[in-house]
Amino acid sequence: MSIVISLIILIIALIGAPLFAVIGLMSITNFHGANQSVLVVAQEIASKIVSVPMLYSIPLFTFAGYILASSKFSSRLVRFTKAGLGWMPGGLGIVTLITCAFFTAFTGASGVTIVALGGFLLPALLSEKYEEKFSLGLVTSSGSLGLLFPPSLPIIIFGVVAGANIDHLFAAGVMPGIFRILILAFFVIYKGITGKVETISFNFKELWLSFKEIMWEIPLPVLLFAGIYTGKLALSDAAPFTVAYVLLVEVIIKRDIKIKEMPEIVRKSMIIVGAILLIMCVSFAATNYIVYQEIPQKLFAAMQQFITNKFVFLMLLNIFLLVVGCVMDIFSALVVVVPLIYPIAYEYNVNIVHLGIIFLANLEIGYLTPPVGMNLFISSLRFKKSIILLYKASVNFILISLVTLMVITYVPGLSLWFFEKPSISGKWEFNNQDTGETDLLVMKAGGKYLRKKIDPNDIFSMMTPYTTGEYILNKNTLSLHTDGGVEEYKYEIYNDGERLLLKNTGEPNITAESEVEYEEETVHDGRVFYINQIDPPLGETNGNLIGHWTGDKLTVNIFFNGNMSWNNDGVLSEYFYSIKKGIIKLRDASQTGNSSISVVKELKVKFINSKNIILTDKKTGETSNLILQDSNSDL
Repeated sequence: MSIVISLIILIIALIGAPLFAVIGLMSITNFHGANQSVLVVAQEIASKIVSVPMLYSIPLFTFAGYILASSKFSSRLVRFTKAGLGWMPGGLGIVTLITCAFFTAFTGASGVTIVALGGFLLPALLSEKYEEKFSLGLVTSSGSLGLLFPPSLPIIIFGVVAGANIDHLFAAGVMPGIFRILILAFFVIYKGITGKVETISFNFKELWLSFKEIMWEIPLPVLLFAGIYTGKLALSDAAPFTVAYVLLVEVIIKRDIKIKEMPEIVRKSMIIVGAILLIMCVSFAATNYIVYQEIPQKLFAAMQQFITNKFVFLMLLNIFLLVVGCVMDIFSALVVVVPLIYPIAYEYNVNIVHLGIIFLANLEIGYLTPPVGMNLFISSLRFKKSIILLYKASVNFILISLVTLMVITYVPGLSLWFFEKPSISGKWEFNNQDTGETDLLVMKAGGKYLRKKIDPNDIFSMMTPYTTGEYILNKNTLSLHTDGGVEEYKYEIYNDGERLLLKNTGEPNITAESEVEYEEETVHDGRVFYINQIDPPLGETNGNLIGHWTGDKLTVNIFFNGNMSWNNDGVLSEYFYSIKKGIIKLRDASQTGNSSISVVKELKVKFINSKNIILTDKKTGETSNLILQDSNSDL
């Protein structure tokens, strides 16, 4: 019976049924096959919509993008970038890359960019003697470049579906996006030089005049990124702020859009929003079925036998996502594929934020690959050219994008540059597999450590006093300064801080793995020590706790993964936190509000020098004296 139903669903999909109908039908049949009521599907959809308040940012950002698309912003942007970069070899080509990326970041749809900008970018490129094939490929491929920049709609969708911090995703996409544009810009400059393309002379007056035209729009992306990165502007505030700013500039200051035109802009923008939300809603039910049946865990168990290397997994992931991009549009791919892949990627220690950037970098390329390459179809309609010609014109840009994809995939620091490494302070046992000796090592705050050797054949070795020394953390290297020189260890953080692995760079047989266990006696100076155990092997952890403080009525737990629980006189609140320059920024876990507290002593993971920390709520002025629990420590 299930085979017959599966065939019916397949036929419905092949004859062109809407994707939401196919996914919804699959969810209903799957839950029915698992002896669950069909009403479960509706319940899952409703509960997800209610529990994801960030969904409202999707229509707001889309609406802001369509306002920009309907104004004369695109012509002002092209004029300004051309005045600033047109004097360079390939200058107009670079202008095309930057303006398209900027425009797509706000509209969230590369098709809108090609339609809005292609009409005057392509003729401008041809008039300056760029080859037609190159020009077509440049405009077609540039349409999707902005998907890695905030406030890109696909970034928000990935964050909602995967449960990732969208603010972190916004910050993570900037450097990979700039990197991809720079590499493509070098290719454009090369074509400009070899093709002897005409350039314009630099004219400061034109640059100034064009800047005055766009001076109100240029600050928007800067304000958004700076506000989100510094924690002063949460995503819940960024969406309405963007709409208000764009309306102020385009309707009141520039007067490009009349009030009577607004209903039509709302209608056009909400069509794409409705389609996205409809697909997302039915996908929530499908996702819960996947979780209920433990499908990712079963896939991982099967894959683990053949793929033991994280780098091999990432290579296969890229191939898989490139294929997905060939047959699905980016929004469908995100809501359908992410729930299946993320749990597997987690087991291979792929950071969820980095995973999001890998997804988007792959699916950007999917816009240019048949049979569903959306940019190819839109460019074909816009420029009256065959899809085959446009695909051939885009091949060089696809190959360059594949090279940048490898760098983005295998250099996670490009995406995670803004993350602070968690402290590696703790208590360790180093087992030397050759001699059987064990080194007990305790790393303390302030760069000091205690150490002593334990010989299993010497029953009195436990009484040996500790020796002292200093340690330095530099990137992923731990350096222990001893009388005999410097010992270096590489450490890798697993699953955003749940456990760590230390490996001696000079002696591969000396290793230590950590297991995080929260116990009161292991807390010291605001951090939890890593209790290293080689035997038994790593088991389940109890969290990523950095600190645990308690006052008269207030208990605070801070975790490595950016979460904080705040129990004030029995009332529990959950927050996301970030630490910058002595200030902990708290954001309500429901993403509906903000709160900030200032710290008298710097509350950074590496520099906590007091067990008595006074927290002052910046909104209310209330203070709390938090006393660190440290009942036993002789360290």
